[in-house]
Amino acid sequence: MAPLRYRFLAQMVDSLISGLIFIGVFYVLSEAKLDTESIRIYSLAFAVSYYLLSDSLPKGRSLGKWIFKISVIDKKTGAYCSLVQSLFRNLLCITLGFIDSAFILGKKRRRLGDLLARTIVIKDR
Repeated sequence: MAPLRYRFLAQMVDSLISGLIFIGVFYVLSEAKLDTESIRIYSLAFAVSYYLLSDSLPKGRSLGKWIFKISVIDKKTGAYCSLVQSLFRNLLCITLGFIDSAFILGKKRRRLGDLLARTIVIKDR
């Protein structure tokens, strides 16, 4: 299992990346002279999409996980995190926030999203 500090730091990096995606898309679309509401919606959609699907990037690593050399894998098969698993595990993080993350402090050291998606986070080999 990956150390909690690496998981936390990777989460912070991914949150920062999502924020930068939001700002970048907002800026680009502002130059295209779209209405403000559309710009917000598109910017949020791109930022949230990265956050939800990033664990399905190669080797089950979001960019934050890549930096800290940790990966998300299927608990049963050991296969890297799929697109669907990434969506399920991160959707709960967005919707339930602290409640989802509090589960990591339990005996199994798995977030509620990990339990739902049947994944674990490991230190890379």
